[in-house]
Amino acid sequence: MRFCRLLAAIVLSCLAAFGQGPAAPAAAKPVEAPHAKAGGVDLAVPGPGGFPEVGDRLRTTVFEVLTPASNRLLTAYVPAETLAEFSSGKFGDGMRHYAMLEVPRQGEYVDCTPEAFTQVQESMEAAMGKFDSKTLGDATEELNIRLKSLGSKPLEVGRPEPLGGLFKKTGSSGSSGFAMLLAFKQGERTLTMVTCIGVLRVKQRVLFAYLYQRYESPQTVQGLGKELEQWTDALLAGNR
Repeated sequence: MRFCRLLAAIVLSCLAAFGQGPAAPAAAKPVEAPHAKAGGVDLAVPGPGGFPEVGDRLRTTVFEVLTPASNRLLTAYVPAETLAEFSSGKFGDGMRHYAMLEVPRQGEYVDCTPEAFTQVQESMEAAMGKFDSKTLGDATEELNIRLKSLGSKPLEVGRPEPLGGLFKKTGSSGSSGFAMLLAFKQGERTLTMVTCIGVLRVKQRVLFAYLYQRYESPQTVQGLGKELEQWTDALLAGNR
């Protein structure tokens, strides 16, 4: 599982914070999606903090556009008030808080043992502190190709600032969480996002859980980290 895929997913997903996705269909309505399939396995996929799942139309017209080819998007979540804005055809100044659940395409149909998942956790821990300039450049290039296809201006991505591990749980099911800051610039506009990344083993499938929120203070990081842990716990509990 190459780290560049993970980084690409992080960068591309944060694009939504700038409101660069296609306009949301006016007819979109909140749709609960308590289940999704990964590698042919049915999974319960509750959203973080009671966030509703965005539904088929928004998932395919906005969020899937923001997912790299190396990953497959399972579900996406936003606060109820944000979804209401989308339903009325408004995007406002972008999303301040949202989540995405993805599965790596190459590993989707591979049964991951507890021992193999321990190696995944260790690899993630090592990779989070090492951001290769070429990897970042490749991810930014992919991002801007997608932006160009949407008729949008190119985006500059600053070097990620790792904030360390949030939690690590082992056993028959397992999960780990990490946090970082990502800065984006488009024209004169600059935005910093807190990115919390969870990797978890659910029914022998490896999933990536991403939570994003605009950075306001150190409390933003603490709060989002707790939210990620609660979300991964709920995903594991719902699939025992």
